[in-house]
Amino acid sequence: MADGCRIIAVGGARDGVGKSVFAVNAGFSFLKETRSRVLVLDLDTESCGDVQSLLGMSKVKSLADFAPYAGKLQSAQVRQYISAHAAGMGVLPLFTTAGSDETIDPEDLSKLLDLLKPICDYIIVDCGVGINPTTVKVFEKASGIFILTTPDLMVLNHTRRFVERLQSLHFPRELMKVVLNRYSESSGLSKEVINQKLQRPILVTFSEDEVTCQQAAMQAKPFVLGNPRANLSRSFDEFARQLVEHKVLEQLEQIARSEIGSVGGGRGGGMDRPDLVREIKDYQKSRGKKSRKSSDIDPLTAVKMVIHKRMVESIDLKNIDKDLDDDERDAALRKRVKETASRILDEVGGSITDRGDRQRIVKEIVDEALGLGPLEDFLAEELVTEIMVNSREDIFVEMDGKMIKTDASFTDDAQLLGVIERIVAPLGRRIDEKSPMVDARLKDGSRVNAIIPPLALDGPCLTIRKFATEPYGVKDLVNFGTITPEIADFLRACIQARLNVIISGGTGSGKTTLLNVLSNFIPETERIVTVEDSAELQLNQPHLVRLESRPANVEGAGEVGIRELVRNCLRMRPDRIVVGECRGAEAVDMLQAMNTGHDGSLTTVHSNSPRDCIARLETLVMFAGLELPSRAIREQISAAIDIIIQQSRLSDGSRKVMQISEVTGMEGQVITLQDIFVYKQSGLGPDAKVEGKFVSTGFIPRFVHDLEARGIALPKGLFAPQPGQVPRGRA
Repeated sequence: MADGCRIIAVGGARDGVGKSVFAVNAGFSFLKETRSRVLVLDLDTESCGDVQSLLGMSKVKSLADFAPYAGKLQSAQVRQYISAHAAGMGVLPLFTTAGSDETIDPEDLSKLLDLLKPICDYIIVDCGVGINPTTVKVFEKASGIFILTTPDLMVLNHTRRFVERLQSLHFPRELMKVVLNRYSESSGLSKEVINQKLQRPILVTFSEDEVTCQQAAMQAKPFVLGNPRANLSRSFDEFARQLVEHKVLEQLEQIARSEIGSVGGGRGGGMDRPDLVREIKDYQKSRGKKSRKSSDIDPLTAVKMVIHKRMVESIDLKNIDKDLDDDERDAALRKRVKETASRILDEVGGSITDRGDRQRIVKEIVDEALGLGPLEDFLAEELVTEIMVNSREDIFVEMDGKMIKTDASFTDDAQLLGVIERIVAPLGRRIDEKSPMVDARLKDGSRVNAIIPPLALDGPCLTIRKFATEPYGVKDLVNFGTITPEIADFLRACIQARLNVIISGGTGSGKTTLLNVLSNFIPETERIVTVEDSAELQLNQPHLVRLESRPANVEGAGEVGIRELVRNCLRMRPDRIVVGECRGAEAVDMLQAMNTGHDGSLTTVHSNSPRDCIARLETLVMFAGLELPSRAIREQISAAIDIIIQQSRLSDGSRKVMQISEVTGMEGQVITLQDIFVYKQSGLGPDAKVEGKFVSTGFIPRFVHDLEARGIALPKGLFAPQPGQVPRGRA
């Protein structure tokens, strides 16, 4: 530390192992050895007042007295809150009243420690029993963590689990030192057995001396002061002397604060352990990558490679309980992978000792092994709406409608390909050289498209269009400015009146989101059948049947397309048919359904305007190969469709409903359209945000009377033109 202060954390797995006695006597031993400023900080809430009793101090101030002002105080002002023992050591308990239910916020404690460091040379913290958010903050700032135990089998077992728990929280193994207290040859446990039980060496052993301890307690005077010639006192003084002379705390602090270096020790890039170099080369070969020089391997990547290799060899998936449901199995597997990765990191990541770095490495390993690797954070970020992986090193995301290049990357193409296979495999789909393209979805419904070599020249390419954790509702679209409350009421009325609606728009314009919102206007009493290429719709109605297309299998058989599903759903007694998107010959079956009693159907079409939507539908019908004359196709379209909603993605990334048009019939060979509402853009604001407003054209739809007959009321003046607005003619 810059200020030279060393923080010594004293903890234990069980009460009664002598933490407070150790903290107080070690403090005075440091004071005698170094003649420096020593403070004992008592955070043991379970044994409140033990430190004060051992020191014979009845009136002391506490952390609770000034914790609320931690952000406003200077270090010099904190001195007045520290009570001094006659021998010169400072004392500061968490609180002074036994049984107090006071607590301290971990962040406040962190600030208090920062205030105390400039006025102390050593801060010995009695952390009490176990691990909690408060003690974790102390451990994070500690130069060393001293864990007390006694020669008792139960205590030793608890101590081992305590150390493992700290390791699972990514504290370096080397930072934790075990202190064996109250050891006696008559305890029946040799030091070899104790080491075996703890699975780690003991730093120092203090012998059992019940007489000296009892005398010190009765005199309310630490034994290193009251009986300095006792063997136990000399052991403590020698312990402090060794720590100071050999700069043990400085070395431990170097471990705690070190930066990422080469694998196995040392700093700088490259590898300095031949055994790990061989492992990495084997790993690269197994994944189809050419070996690189050890000096070219990034230390972080090198450690991750070794952990990956060893995890594959050590994790036995068969031992996971098969009776667990999918979520429980996933949780159990994630826990096992995390524990294994942490253990292997301790073995191979000797120089990676910063807790934040260790946490990040283990998280990335778990994400790569079980999730989507570096994409997991983007999937968890609500502001990210789309993830685009151009290659393993080029990952872009869309946030607030803007494309942003990220710093994330995959380790290699094999990892990226593994993520793609992990997505498509549960859906019964495949991706390989024979079938290098695939459409799929994630568990939350997010749409996925992947394409791999030889079609993708720069390596596997992945695109994920995220779905919101909670499906958007009509209020969300109003808040986003996609529609107005009045337009929302109009669209709700159209759906309830069983009008056939097509949502038109370009890629990424929000068609599926709007379709989902409109579909939720369908009454719960009606039977809905949805047909999608990749299931994305999230409807809440109880009477719902969801159908999804299926690609061909390895032999090229078994394909079931959208058209077959649309035909089949006509035999399922649907009240409403919702097709995710018409992009082929299924358009003719959709139009026939709309014309044969299945009113209120909804679908989407890729096109740039309502007029283009009509032309696009005509083209799609021709894909069916029925050789119908153009007039017959247009008559079918004119009779089937009532409303076209045109949605667009504007220059600022916002999505707007640009037009709502009614299909009014035919004049000669032309289908006539009439705009009901339009969005008029007036310009760009100072922040490049699109400015404009929704206006009514003044045209009153022909189906208004049908709405009234069904008892569906619309606000008066809804279709009145804006002041100065000239009613628009037909489109």
